Amino acid sequence: MRLPLLVLLALPLLPACTAKSDDKAVDSSGGSDDPIDGAYALDVTAELGATVTVVIVRWSTAAPTIGHVVFGTDTAYGSTTNSTELGTDHEVLLLGNTADTEVHFRVVVESDGILAPTEDYTITTGSLPSGIPFFTASGELDGEWAFNVIPTQGTAPAVTIVNAKGETVWYYLPVVKEGNLMRSLLSHDRKSVILGHAGIQGNLDAGRLQWISLDGGTVTEVAVPGFDHDLAELPDGTVCMVTVEERTREDGSPWGADTLLELRPDGTTVEIFNAWDAFEDPESLPSARAPNWTHGNGLDYWPEEDAYLFSMKELGSIAKIPRATGEIEWMIDGKLNQFDFGDDEVVALQHQFEMLANGNLLLFDNGTQERGYSRAVELDIDEEALTATQVWDYVRDPSVFVAAKGDVHRFSNGNTEVVWSTQGEIQVVTPDGTLVWALNAELGQAFTFVQPVDSFYVAD
Repeated sequence: MRLPLLVLLALPLLPACTAKSDDKAVDSSGGSDDPIDGAYALDVTAELGATVTVVIVRWSTAAPTIGHVVFGTDTAYGSTTNSTELGTDHEVLLLGNTADTEVHFRVVVESDGILAPTEDYTITTGSLPSGIPFFTASGELDGEWAFNVIPTQGTAPAVTIVNAKGETVWYYLPVVKEGNLMRSLLSHDRKSVILGHAGIQGNLDAGRLQWISLDGGTVTEVAVPGFDHDLAELPDGTVCMVTVEERTREDGSPWGADTLLELRPDGTTVEIFNAWDAFEDPESLPSARAPNWTHGNGLDYWPEEDAYLFSMKELGSIAKIPRATGEIEWMIDGKLNQFDFGDDEVVALQHQFEMLANGNLLLFDNGTQERGYSRAVELDIDEEALTATQVWDYVRDPSVFVAAKGDVHRFSNGNTEVVWSTQGEIQVVTPDGTLVWALNAELGQAFTFVQPVDSFYVAD
């Protein structure tokens, strides 16, 4: 089955401006003062994208070459694009810039190991449009991430990418405001931002998946009726989505449960999991009377196992579902928990989570209203013995109760990012719970799920 491609929007770029050279002396350090014939940049131009923090740099060469651009806020540069493909016409995007900022850049042509850099050019980025949320950052990061992809809900729904200072370096304002911006991801190929936009609760027919080009110039949209809550992208570009399949009870009332639907790069769709098939007697489940008796609220891909971890709110449980079988291998937490927690508290309700490199499960434990607070918790799980042991947790001081959403991420230095979604706050804490960095949204804004990334560019 193929999902229909709904629309391809072409958004206008800002009027083109030729970059002006501020430094006519070519710095050839690391390169060559005598490049081979045709291996030097001609007709260097730059213009702002439809997203005005993005700079589009183009140049040509007389002979086929590859090339890249170094750029930054001064002539020390500091950032480097990926190399272009072999050819004579070249284009790259300068990403990660803040608004209203002079950007210095230099084209570096590469041919047969010879580097031919141009002189320094400058261009100034534009001002952020109205409707972009405002953030305040405090503290210092220690290399945990360079940027955070953040969809917001509330008074100003938007997708933003912010730096460690809380400054917006990329943004997208959805044309359709209704519904919920659930998950945004910088795609694996670093060519677009993927946005899962759900319809309003109670009527999910307007669900859709969007790919927004990084220059902001095009938005490709696919209708996904029933999309809700979360999605995950696989390394090959496959996108798996939580969708709701509605059926009818004997009394005629609507009754829903979730499926996991993959959209493959060739446009075909494959149903990996269907809760209606996975549970023999939904009427016997503790959540049977809920309008959606699974209510999927979190999804993650586990590459080492080629499996999905899927959280179901009404059951309070996370299921491991291998892609090869589409069947539940085990369930942890909540009403259908199969693991022995010993003396530790069994997690009753969670949202996002991730499987760590050591095999532990890190998750955002929303908790219950009776308990009165949410937390981040790490579980050492044994899949064969079906045991779970709490090895770490973090409770905000003062504590808060996050009734919806919530997210966690662990970094190589041991620090953890905790997203207190409905509170409009993100924290980074050390293993001993020391707060080292925080991001706060303006009043009326809430975060959904976030994605920390090291770079806008594909790693070499």
